[in-house]
Amino acid sequence: MLTLEKEAMNEFATPQTSAGRLVGVVQLRVAGRLYAVPVQAMDFASDKSDSAEPGPRGGFFVHGDSMGIVVDESADQQEFQKQVMEGCEQAVRHLSAKFLN
Repeated sequence: MLTLEKEAMNEFATPQTSAGRLVGVVQLRVAGRLYAVPVQAMDFASDKSDSAEPGPRGGFFVHGDSMGIVVDESADQQEFQKQVMEGCEQAVRHLSAKFLN
């Protein structure tokens, strides 16, 4: 089950270079450890250039010691949920590879 929790970010601050709007936090449990991963919505409409590839936007990212999930803020609720779920799957794969290998 996916739930987004709106809360203060504290040490889970997003990178300063991000222009996303914080919409919540997902909690992921990997190997007995609990990770709070911020979810940010971004406007990808401004990135519509001839060189931009069509297809899914956003997903899981790592920037230094920070990590998060980025979704398209113009997506409807169903697409938004799908993007968050895909970002969670990517995050779990990343955390599993990093800490279980």
